[in-house]
Amino acid sequence: MLGKDVTAEFVVDDASSRGRITVFQICWGARDPLAVSMTLVSRPEHPALPQGSWVAPRDTLRAGLETAVGDGDVRIGPDADRRGVRLDLVHGDRQSVVVVAASSLRSFLDRTERLVPTGQEHTEQELDAVLADLLRT
Repeated sequence: MLGKDVTAEFVVDDASSRGRITVFQICWGARDPLAVSMTLVSRPEHPALPQGSWVAPRDTLRAGLETAVGDGDVRIGPDADRRGVRLDLVHGDRQSVVVVAASSLRSFLDRTERLVPTGQEHTEQELDAVLADLLRT
């Protein structure tokens, strides 16, 4: 189970006619099955273009498919037509809005849950290993 990763990339702004695109990357790993890492990257990178990194609980992303959830730097909920999911992401003094297809986000989450089902995120052996690592340091 450990070492399994699920990643997805979504082009959220295609200004290729101006020589740039903005990509929303999400990554989940079995080593930390409760968390999903999210990164907003503009290519080419430039300080004036959207960028940042966030972490959200996997179950919050799942809930955001149906209803508005989250607070602070990450807020998630269905967009106006309910075919997409809107993510409001704050990084420092900048706010970015990303909308991804709900079906694509649902597919990503389903792939993660096939590897580590909800409720089975930490086995007793994994918790013992984490505790042993903490006690060694």
